[in-house]
Amino acid sequence: MFAEEILLDRNQVLASLSELPDKVSSKELIERILFIKLIESRLREPTEISHDQVMQELKDIKQKKLASLTKKA
Repeated sequence: MFAEEILLDRNQVLASLSELPDKVSSKELIERILFIKLIESRLREPTEISHDQVMQELKDIKQKKLASLTKKA
């Protein structure tokens, strides 16, 4: 099944979303939430990883999520 679910702080998510423009696409919203989740999961890990590696992981997660959303539509 899934590893431990990362729970996000509502205030942190709202603060991050408030930085977005007044009109955003669902893709941008999903990307922002996935980015917050990725950062939270990385903060829980004891090892350091490069910025490029984090960005690649975010890209992979985003592609998988968008593919699943497209499949459902």
